[in-house]
Amino acid sequence: MAGEVVVRPAHDSDSGQVTALIARCWVAYPGNVLDIQGEMPINRAVATGFKKSGGQFWVATLPTSTGDWIAGCVGVQPAGPAMAELVKMYTHPDLRRRGIARRLAALPEQTASRWKSQQIELWSDYRFTEAHAFYQAIGYEQTGKTRTLHDLSNTTEYHFIKSLSG
Repeated sequence: MAGEVVVRPAHDSDSGQVTALIARCWVAYPGNVLDIQGEMPINRAVATGFKKSGGQFWVATLPTSTGDWIAGCVGVQPAGPAMAELVKMYTHPDLRRRGIARRLAALPEQTASRWKSQQIELWSDYRFTEAHAFYQAIGYEQTGKTRTLHDLSNTTEYHFIKSLSG
């Protein structure tokens, strides 16, 4: 893939490509079920959905002969007093280790700081061990807390947190 990666706020018209990106990432983990209608309705209109929740969503795009191709995405939502949550962080497997994820991860942190959040958290499926290593490399600490979602994928997630002060 040639061209410069551009990171920009998402548009609702990006929703199909965002869903395709998540599906591409999930295929490496047997047992994950992508249920947009029942479990991820925000994916039908990502920009509007995040705006309604008080959050923001971004995509990393590469130019192609047929238009922009989404290579990564990330969102942020308020998660309580002085807390924000990084959500839906994905980078296409063929484009990992090129700095795209670091660029994307900085956006929720910057936004959370503007919101005066003192910490940012995230929850990540226990199967996503490569993502866990990345989160720890950029300063997130695994807290030891877990949650079970009781979803079609039988998801158990690990909790990570990062201080935004100092």
